[in-house]
Amino acid sequence: MKTRIRFGRIIVYIILYLTAIGFYRFLQSHYTLIILVTMSVAPVLSILSCLILRRYVSISLRTASDISRRNEISYLTVEVINPTFIPSMDVTIHINCENTFYKNKAGTGVSLPARVHRTSDVMLPMKLSMNGTIRYEADYIRVRDLMGFIDMGRKVDVSTELSVIPESTPESMISMSEMNQGMTESEETKKKGHDFSDVSDVREYIPGDRLMSIHWKLSAKRDILMVKDRESMSDEQMVVLISLSGTHQDVDNILCLGYNLVEGLVRENIYVKLLWWNETLFEFDERQIGCLEDLREAFAGMYYAPIYKESGRIRDYMASIKPFLRSYVEVMTNESGEPDAVIVEQ
Repeated sequence: MKTRIRFGRIIVYIILYLTAIGFYRFLQSHYTLIILVTMSVAPVLSILSCLILRRYVSISLRTASDISRRNEISYLTVEVINPTFIPSMDVTIHINCENTFYKNKAGTGVSLPARVHRTSDVMLPMKLSMNGTIRYEADYIRVRDLMGFIDMGRKVDVSTELSVIPESTPESMISMSEMNQGMTESEETKKKGHDFSDVSDVREYIPGDRLMSIHWKLSAKRDILMVKDRESMSDEQMVVLISLSGTHQDVDNILCLGYNLVEGLVRENIYVKLLWWNETLFEFDERQIGCLEDLREAFAGMYYAPIYKESGRIRDYMASIKPFLRSYVEVMTNESGEPDAVIVEQ
């Protein structure tokens, strides 16, 4: 980076230096001579020491954790590491903050002193209002000499990342009973032999049974919860497709709804297969979600897929790539422009 010369300080110093010369000629004392010599040597030493410090000073960026919640305060720690015995009152770090998922980017500057053979740091509070992967990158620094005459720049390449996931909002969760009822009734419209699991018996509900196994129509007739026993365990898994299509705000709303939907299923001990379309790889990425940690990691991986424009063809891809999948839940933007979760039958 180019060196910035602070002409205002230099002019003021020249005036002081000429004043010192005048005092020396008038007084002719050893004291004024020492001051004059010091003022002659100091700028040279200051600039030379700045050259050395600029070479050896280093920068560090780190976040408190790899994952943060949307609209929560997270902290970015910026460090200036000075391994030399040369100080500086001002080391300015230029930091770019980019949401790599939405391609939004902004920059800021942070100033810290370079202490002698020590590390200086500051914690910057960040409130991140959108989901995605946040990349913090320091691309250059400027080191100011002790006398403040020049700022010497140097390129650096230091970065760290933070994944922002949706906040948990129980009030926005879709009713699990309604979703499970829809999925179960959808299964029963298919012929036996094409189902992933066949009903072997119907019995009364026992605390701890999966909600997806409840026979809702029979329960309504008998006024008591009835549960279907199945020969396999596929009724414990639900397929959820997150549609990464629309404007940035649309996609962000879809992510929030999808996260809370899957979180609600996981809390009901229902295993979820989470899918999203990866336009770059031209295939579906999928994750098995058995716990909340799996869900957080899945969303962090989802942010590496690009946002696409045409959402209608995704159902065609599902039918073509996964022809044996009979039904799934798609989280998308409906005709009213609101995020919604709908059951899709193939």
